[in-house]
Amino acid sequence: MEAESATLDRIDRKIIACLLNDASLNNAELAERVGLTAAPLSRRLARLYSSGIIRQAIVVDAPRVGLGLQAFVEITLDRTTPQVGERFIEHVGKLPEVVEIHAVAGGFDFLLKISVRDMTDYKRLIWQEFDRLAEIKTIRSTMVFDSPKISYGYLP
Repeated sequence: MEAESATLDRIDRKIIACLLNDASLNNAELAERVGLTAAPLSRRLARLYSSGIIRQAIVVDAPRVGLGLQAFVEITLDRTTPQVGERFIEHVGKLPEVVEIHAVAGGFDFLLKISVRDMTDYKRLIWQEFDRLAEIKTIRSTMVFDSPKISYGYLP
């Protein structure tokens, strides 16, 4: 499914750049930085949110809440039919430890980001939850040591 490209003017781009740099800005601070008054800024923000161009989310610092192990997991399914893929997404999408699911093209079918307490918790997740899906052909894990850069988007 291809997303429709939106037309963003200079002010929209400036609003998004400011929020990417510091999402904690209140509307008064943001309006001042982009050269608008409160009302026009509010209308632009409402349009950017309602169009889905920007979304609001809470980002949890996993290690600070006791989730000391993050991993990227490559999943190859036995069959790549839509029904098998949808069943996989439905199952793993319910697991709170799976914080991202990406359907990909290449050497495997899905790339997952996992956030768990430790290796014991990871083993439980793989052996108990993923083992329930007979369609999984291979699981390959890459443990994260550090994440020196995390970005939630940019403007082309």
